[in-house]
Amino acid sequence: MKSISFFINTLGAAGGTQRVLTTLANLLVEDYLVSILILNEDKPFFPLNPRVNLRLLKPHANSKAAQIIKLNKLIYKELKSSSCDYYISLDSNSILFQSLYLPRKTRLLVWEHFSLSKNSNKFLFRISRYYATKRAWAIVLLSQVEKKDWLKRYKINENKLKHIYNPITIGEIKNYDSNQLYANKKVLAIGNNIHVKGFDYLIQAWSLLEKKDWILELIGFKEKEQEMLKDFMAAYEFKNEVIIGGRISDIRQKYLESSIYCLCSRNEATPLVIIESQYAGLPAVLFDNCPGALELLNDSGIVVAYNHVHLLSKAIAELINSKKTFEQISFKAKQNADRFNQQTFKSKWKQLLN
Repeated sequence: MKSISFFINTLGAAGGTQRVLTTLANLLVEDYLVSILILNEDKPFFPLNPRVNLRLLKPHANSKAAQIIKLNKLIYKELKSSSCDYYISLDSNSILFQSLYLPRKTRLLVWEHFSLSKNSNKFLFRISRYYATKRAWAIVLLSQVEKKDWLKRYKINENKLKHIYNPITIGEIKNYDSNQLYANKKVLAIGNNIHVKGFDYLIQAWSLLEKKDWILELIGFKEKEQEMLKDFMAAYEFKNEVIIGGRISDIRQKYLESSIYCLCSRNEATPLVIIESQYAGLPAVLFDNCPGALELLNDSGIVVAYNHVHLLSKAIAELINSKKTFEQISFKAKQNADRFNQQTFKSKWKQLLN
């Protein structure tokens, strides 16, 4: 049985990367020996199959450079002892810091979760990404847009770039009912960074909405970010309710309680929230500035010009005011989500690993 090791700083966060990694590990553990190398002892935020082996690394040292060297040595030791066939990193920015030493047998894969065009321009990160193009056996990208960007920027063999969409990670939804979704009267947005996720835009757009007796719910924040968002909201008046909440593990229920999903990000690769909200039948409203997110749609959302808050508000109002429009787009969203099923996701990964 082949051995696979993933590296991620923590499984304790509520982010989409942790959720997708947990899903893939759970899917592969039936056919592979799966390990996840982590840097802290936080309990996984999402359910993890007990057969997945968690290996805690403690690269404590007197300096940052010494810590990086020690981390690489610890990773090498783990990969060597498990006779690892594939070592998978979830971030090309960090390849330089945790993939310096690899056993001869072990193939390095980069599962990239950031958008190349809007990634950090720090010097060491640029070097790390270039290093990844030379060192990695394969680079798995989340959209065709990202594949084109990597090919354009780097002299890299196209066969090394693999495109695999993220999957639906929430439980099965059998009883789709657009009438019930519309009756929920709730607009949902999820994230953990106010600026990156563009929640300031969404708050402003919501303040422009006439009284409709609908609710805007923003979730995914730590307490500090919740307070920051409330402070920002103090400058606006709202005719419709706003709810701010923290991180939750059962995101499925939130989709089922909502009607519309809003993505107002300044920076996105291929957001899992769009895939999963579509599976629940939620029409999307989003800006046109993130090609990876747009690639996930199939006439299953309303796209507006980036940074135009009044157009964002108008699009939300269109779905609220016209039940017919809502139901048409909701049905397309539910249909569109079929292409992101877990079986297809698993099959593509097994094809790559075999």
